Amino acid sequence: MFVFLFLYAIIYPRSQLKKIRMQRIAKLKSMERRHGCKVLTMIHRREAISFFGLPAYQFIDEEDAEQILRWIRKYRDYPLELILHTPGGQLHASIQIARALKNHPKKTRVLVPHYSMSGGTIIALAADEIVMDKDAVIGPIDPQVGDLMRGLFPAPSWIYAAEMKKENAEDVTLVMSDISRKALKLTRNVATELLEGKITPVPGRENSLDKVVEKLVSGEMIHSTPLSAAEAKEIGLSVSTDFPEDVHEFMKLFRPVKRNVEYVE
Repeated sequence: MFVFLFLYAIIYPRSQLKKIRMQRIAKLKSMERRHGCKVLTMIHRREAISFFGLPAYQFIDEEDAEQILRWIRKYRDYPLELILHTPGGQLHASIQIARALKNHPKKTRVLVPHYSMSGGTIIALAADEIVMDKDAVIGPIDPQVGDLMRGLFPAPSWIYAAEMKKENAEDVTLVMSDISRKALKLTRNVATELLEGKITPVPGRENSLDKVVEKLVSGEMIHSTPLSAAEAKEIGLSVSTDFPEDVHEFMKLFRPVKRNVEYVE
């Protein structure tokens, strides 16, 4: 009985994953025909079906960067579409993906069905066009600095703490403040690079590139601030809400861990 249960715990989740993956691939092929471009997804969410049935927390990392860069190189002669659903992740991986997307010779679009925060927003800024569902959100891109002992905090907050305490600041606060200044400089430079020539003027407001970058990077908003498509347009980002319905249909193929919401389809 123990052997049977052990094998079931391994085989069943893998068979379910294979079935769902085939459904997703079929849907992606259908979207490629309909949208007239190559489609890739980067979707980070905990799924009910996984190895041993244990969900894993996912975020942008170097393995994502490696796979997406390979995809961009392979399809350099095609317009590309990237479906993003992510809480963010590693800064260097996000920047690497964003630069590769920006340098792609054909048109690029990022589609945000629900949310694309932090590093996901950095990637979205690189595309020629950001397409968001009207209820979807992106977020600020102020870097988060810290360690396992103290946790992660916004870079501007470390600088604020060091400036307030001055000579009474602990050594680690001063070190984190120094790292934060460098991280902010990097993020500002990258955001400026990605947004060059993409800022949409808003009547009655001065939406210069520097102002938009400062809004996203400075820490004026907390890191988890959700910016809707309308709010993203208001600060000067070029965002469309002409969102393809088949992307929402594709997202239904990802089964969440929790089923607190029930309804009849």
